[in-house]
Order: sequence, then C-alpha cells, then structure tokens
Amino acid sequence: MNPVQLETYLAIVRQGSLSRAAHHLFVSQSTISQRLDSLEKEYGVKLLNREKGVKSISLTNEGERFYQLALKYETLMIEARSIGKMQEGTTVTVGAVDSVHNYILHDLYARIIDELPHIRLGIHTYQSDQIYSLIAGNQLDIGFSLQDRIMRDVKVTQLFEEQMVLVYPTEDGESVVENGSLNPTKQLLINWGAEYQIWHEKHWGPVANTAIQVDTVKMLYMFLSKGGYWAIVPISVARALREKGGWPILQLTDRPPNRVCYYVAKEEINQAAREVSEVIFRSGELIGQIVKLWEDG
Repeated sequence: MNPVQLETYLAIVRQGSLSRAAHHLFVSQSTISQRLDSLEKEYGVKLLNREKGVKSISLTNEGERFYQLALKYETLMIEARSIGKMQEGTTVTVGAVDSVHNYILHDLYARIIDELPHIRLGIHTYQSDQIYSLIAGNQLDIGFSLQDRIMRDVKVTQLFEEQMVLVYPTEDGESVVENGSLNPTKQLLINWGAEYQIWHEKHWGPVANTAIQVDTVKMLYMFLSKGGYWAIVPISVARALREKGGWPILQLTDRPPNRVCYYVAKEEINQAAREVSEVIFRSGELIGQIVKLWEDG
C-alpha cells in the first residue's frame, strides 16, 4: 500500500462514499474507483460493499480490519514526516483512567509542560488493566493505574491515595448512610480495583451483577441528574460533582477502602520519560496535600 492508496481508502471511509472522497481529494470518482480496485487486488480482499443505486458505502469484515491497520499506517507516516521537527523535542506518552486525568493530574501535566518545554506530552485514557499491557508493549512511556501488579522489568510505585465517599442526591440531611439502606438497582458502578470489589461484594454482591456500570464521570453525572441513583467515588470526583450538581458528599457506616493510584513504567526508560518522571515524583507530595485538603474540606 502506497501513500496515495492509503489517503484514498481513509478518505472513502471518512467521507462515506466514493463521490465525496473524490470531491475531498480533488480527483474524479473514476480515479477513486481505480485506486480502490488496485488496493483490493494487491491484497486479494474485498474492502467495501458497493451496491448499484446506493451512494453510501459500508465496510466488509476485511475492510474493518484493514481500516484499523490503515489508521496505524497513517500515524506512522505522520511521525515519519515530522521526524525533522521531532529532533527539537520528544513526545512522552502518558496513560491513565478518566477520573485520574481530569480530577487529579491536570495541574501536574501543566507543570510538566512549564518545566520541560522541550518535551511534548501525549495524554491518553485507558482502563487500569490496559495500562500494564501497554507499558509492557512499549506503547506507553508512563501509566497511572488503580491496580498494583508485579511484572517483569516494570516499576510500580504508589503515587497517592484518596478517600472514597458516597454521592447521593438526597434531601434527608443525613451525613452518614447505612450501606444496607442503599438500593443496589440504583447504583452507578465504576470498578475501582480489587480491594473495592471485595468490599463491594460484602454489601451488594459481585460488581459484575450491578445493573449500571459506567467508565467516565460524565456518564455518572448524566444518571445522577435523573435522581434516585447513587455512586461511590473518590473525594476528588465527589467535589467536582458537588460543584456541578450541588449534591452532598456523604460517608458510609462501613467505609470503602481508599483509592490508590500507582505510577507504572518500564525499569529502563528514555531520557525524556525520566525527566517527566522526576517532575511527577517531585509533585507527589503536593498531590497528597491537595487530596488531604479535599478530605478535610
């Protein structure tokens, strides 16, 4: 596959039809068709479902898989074209769960950019279990996971921990709620790790049985706004929800274990990732102080 074929295929998929792809690339529709035909012949697969009288296209199973490969190829080409510019700086990729990125570490990222202007940050959102495999596969330089694992050649260090609390839009005025008084069918679950799962099972059964599971705070807010739902979240998230929705932050009679966030990286990392890591660990104490203030407030 050459760059022209790549550009053509991605344009077809993104524009949704051969005619719109042709208009986008400033070529004729017959040229688009010829490029697509040559691509299909080169790999011996049918990439698109094309029916007479139907303007839009759909991908075959092979076309779906090929599209994912084409996206990776596109990324590599962009990086290759930027290699001259990248000599002046290096990108360090960082992965974490949504709530850690947006409610704890956003100020840390700003500090890294201020202190290390020659380094670019690639910030990506993943689930905790994904982060370890991405680190091991050299697809991430640094990860922040809610899970503690032992992996060969991977360094895992606790960065901070924070209290878990109940957010429940209620007007009964109570500040402490009995675990057993909560309706499990109205729970909004985010899986906060192994210790949390054990604690959760004691009161409401396995997390897998929960009716509504979400993975972003935005989804939590949407359901909480409907009323009647409740969620157990870190204090940092609870304060953000309180500011946005005005909902009280409550304690449970049997409190959940604190959420712990771990720094994860290969034992041997490049110079840029080392510099970023130094800023992270210098800021670790500050993050802990901020979390403590949230809990006291």
